[in-house]
Formats: sequence, C-alpha cells, structure tokens
Amino acid sequence: MDTKHIAALLNYAATVDSRIRRTMADNQQAAATIRTWTEALVDVPATADEAGWNAAHSVRRYYEQHGDDRSARFRAVEPHDLLAAWAGHRAELMNRHTDPVPAADPDDVAAYRAEIVGTRTAVATGQQRPTAYRAIDPAEQQHLAALTAVVGTHPGAMPAQVRDELGRIGIGARRARFPEYAVECPHPTCRAAERQPCKAPSGRELRTHTHDKRQNAYTECLTAQQTDVAA
Repeated sequence: MDTKHIAALLNYAATVDSRIRRTMADNQQAAATIRTWTEALVDVPATADEAGWNAAHSVRRYYEQHGDDRSARFRAVEPHDLLAAWAGHRAELMNRHTDPVPAADPDDVAAYRAEIVGTRTAVATGQQRPTAYRAIDPAEQQHLAALTAVVGTHPGAMPAQVRDELGRIGIGARRARFPEYAVECPHPTCRAAERQPCKAPSGRELRTHTHDKRQNAYTECLTAQQTDVAA
C-alpha cells in the first residue's frame, strides 16, 4: 500500500474508532501515522480482487471482535494486525495453489524455475488466483481401479505372456498380490521358500505383507532378467 491507500484506510478506521479519529484530526500526527503505516505495510496490497483480499475488510473484522478476542476494546488497530491478517490470507492462497506445468522448456532449468517462481510470487502477492487442480473423487477412483483391473482381459487384446508379465508386477487382471513370492526370502529370521509366505520370528505366517529384503531380492531378479534380455 502507498500513502494514499493508508490515508484512506485510516480514515475508514476512524469511522469506527474515536481513538484513530482523534489521531487523524491533528495534521502533524496524522502525517506521522500515515508515514509509519506506509513503511510497515508496503508489501501488503490495499485490494486484490484475484485473491479475494481487501485491507478495509480486515480492519472491520478486527473491530468485530470474533470469539474471545477483545483487543479492539483496549487498543486501536495497528499495522501488525494487518500484517497478520495478510500473512494468514496469503498462506491460505498458497495452500490452495498447485504449480501449473511451465511453458518453458524443461531442459532450460533457469527459465523453467523462473516461471514457477514467478507464478508463485503472483499468487502470494494477490496478483493471480491460485491454480488448483480438482482431486479425483472416490467414485472416479473406483472407476479407474476397475479399468485398471481389466487390463488385458479382452480376448486378443494382448498376448498371454504379456498379461502374465503385467500380473507379475501388479497390473491387470492377473496381477499377483505378492509377486516377490517368486524368490526365496533372504531375511535371516524367515528364509521362506519360493511360493511360500514370509514368516515372523515366532513362526507365524505373514499374510498382509512380505519382508523388505525379499522385495529387494525380487527387484534385483527382475533387473537381472531385463539386463539379460537387453544383452
């Protein structure tokens, strides 16, 4: 805000607070107050339609004394009240913002980063609305899960070998719950054989998960197979 914005804001506050009205009645004191407020609130916009912000509304809310806040009874509104209100509003804007994909070439790191920073700055200063992507609702998630589950089930859609391979890595109708069963478990207290579930130290079979070491061993096995095929 500049001096004109601050003067208008203080005149508005004076309509609801006689303490500020008395301050603004003295020209010398009014000038000093406007100068001090301007220095403190230089980075706070007077209004930002794109961000839904209006400093005058924040002054009004201060005097509405929400909840148990009775600050307005003991002191007039001060610059730090506006700073706190804008900081909370800005944080809410940034929480709603998701960085859009920059138009810059991703290989041009400086330009790519500059575009992201520029967009965030525009949102944080109230010059641009937050870019929010709609989350997938539960119904759509179920629909997508159903589509994924039938991958490769249509006759002739893909060779059986491909369907089986997708199943081994957890995709499609033939997905295996624990594809790592294909290898022995190297965990010292388990040593489960191929196609057998892992076991806890007590000997109880694990039905909901497998050991990390077995998962890593399976990943290494797949990597080795892919390397052999590529060779």
